[in-house]
Amino acid sequence: MFKLTKGINEVGWVYPPVPASSLSQPGPASGIRGHARRLSGQASTKCLQRANTFTNRIVKKWNALPATVTDADSVNKFKNGYDAFRSSQLSLS
Repeated sequence: MFKLTKGINEVGWVYPPVPASSLSQPGPASGIRGHARRLSGQASTKCLQRANTFTNRIVKKWNALPATVTDADSVNKFKNGYDAFRSSQLSLS
C-alpha cells in the first residue's frame, strides 16, 4: 500500500481505494486520530469475493499504522518503521 500511495507502483483499479475523510470515521475523536493517508474500505462486504479484495483486507491494517510509518520517504524507511511498529505491538501482547 505504501508503494501505491507514493506512486512507486501503479495499478489499474476497478474500485480504487478512497481516501477517508475525518467525518466518515467512527469514534469520538474522529477528526484527530490516524494519519493523513487514511483509507476507507468498500461499503458492501456481504459477498465473500468482495470482502476478500485487496482494499478491504489492507484498509484496517494501513489505518492502524502511525503517521511516522506512513509518511516515510523511501520503501526501506517504511519497512524499518513497520518492523519497529510490529515488534512494539507484539511486545505489548
